Amino acid sequence: MPGGAPWPAAGDAPRAENIEVTDAADAPPPVVAVEPIAERAEATAPAPQSEGTAAPAVATGAGLRRGLPRVAGGDPWPASAVAPVAEATAPEPLVEASALPAESVPESSVAAPAPSVQADEPAPAVPAATPAPAPSAVAAPAASVPAAPTPTAAPTPTAAPAESAGPSAPPAAAPAPSAPSQPGPGRYGPLTVRQWVGASVVGVLAIIGAATIVVQLTRWFLGLELMQDFIATYPGETPLPEGAPVGLPAWLGWQHFFNVFLILLIIRSGLQVRTERRPPAYWTPRWSKGGQGRISINLWFHQSLDILWLVNGLVFVVLLFTTGQWMRVVPTSWEVVPNAVSAGLQYLSLDWPLENGWVNYNSLQVLAYFATIFIAAPLAAITGVRMSGLWPKNATTLNRVYPVEWARAVHFPVMLYFVAFIVVHVTLVFLTGALRNLNHMYAARDADDWLGFWIFVASIVVIAAAWIAARPTVLAPIAGLFGKVGR
Repeated sequence: MPGGAPWPAAGDAPRAENIEVTDAADAPPPVVAVEPIAERAEATAPAPQSEGTAAPAVATGAGLRRGLPRVAGGDPWPASAVAPVAEATAPEPLVEASALPAESVPESSVAAPAPSVQADEPAPAVPAATPAPAPSAVAAPAASVPAAPTPTAAPTPTAAPAESAGPSAPPAAAPAPSAPSQPGPGRYGPLTVRQWVGASVVGVLAIIGAATIVVQLTRWFLGLELMQDFIATYPGETPLPEGAPVGLPAWLGWQHFFNVFLILLIIRSGLQVRTERRPPAYWTPRWSKGGQGRISINLWFHQSLDILWLVNGLVFVVLLFTTGQWMRVVPTSWEVVPNAVSAGLQYLSLDWPLENGWVNYNSLQVLAYFATIFIAAPLAAITGVRMSGLWPKNATTLNRVYPVEWARAVHFPVMLYFVAFIVVHVTLVFLTGALRNLNHMYAARDADDWLGFWIFVASIVVIAAAWIAARPTVLAPIAGLFGKVGR
């Protein structure tokens, strides 16, 4: 009305879902004031609902207020006979709100809740939709209907950056673990051949340097007046008892070869048993029932060598005592201890003690041979039998008195002792007169010729051949003579 306030009031502005649609044939197309998208979203979009919460229902079409005519001189609009539209569906947002953080989702892109129709009213009929003409096609009274701004399309939200992704964004895939590095061509373990050679040279130089320091310190120590008197009192050897034999018999040379042959193969097979993961074959004794006593073929070889070594050792000890040779390797006086210390200091100073092994060993040799024959060898035998299949499994009292854990704790250190003894023994044999010592050990003669040396070389060839031949393809037929071999 002239002079009146603009209609409809701001609080009663009709929503898009309350606009009734008339047939285009009965009435001219209306001019609809379109609110800006942002303002319409603020007015119509409810507060965000948490997932799983039902949206509130909005009743439409009840108490519709009629207003100014759409054309001059016409009836008030909308007509009372036209049913309101049941609901207007808001456009579907282009980007799902859950995929963006809360602060980056525009309010206009959130879908408005669908209004509900009251149950006591019939569902309104919706006529076929016709394309709406442009707002500027029909002129409207300037005084009654304010000019509406031209609607613009809402900008398409862009994807949020990776660092602002919300809780629903999938976690980044973890990088695949890299494969373990394999040694490249020309590498042996972690080093190349050149690096191994360099490391070996550095190690040898370090050993020579350390040995030089030890020798110089020992010589300085022996040069003291106190140590000079000690060396004069204890020269490094003790006299033998009366009736001790002179020289070394031939059987001792053969025993020496058998001991070396067996002990080297025992050490090799023992290390194989200790480090093997999947045996190449198994051996089962003939008297076994139900596969009892089944062991790996390497363990069978190790235990077979142990039996031969024990037999050879028993023969050696019997001959040692029956021929009187035991007096050369068994201490008969407590003076052997200070004499052994004296001999050790002389070895460290490279001023060798007098060598007369054909008649008498020095005190350090006597203690070393005694420990090897009468301490280390029995310990190796006792602990080996405890861990073998020859030990009775059902002897409860015996197993409690002598548990297998003790045997395992002693057996390996004894093997290390034998390795150290062999290395030191061979080194001193070559450094203190190789030809004479080899004649004593292998040719049973006190001379400086080459006979003992060539016998020694022949024995090394035999040991090397046995070392190479000790493999499952060769051992299986031999083991098959005493049991059953299979996988």
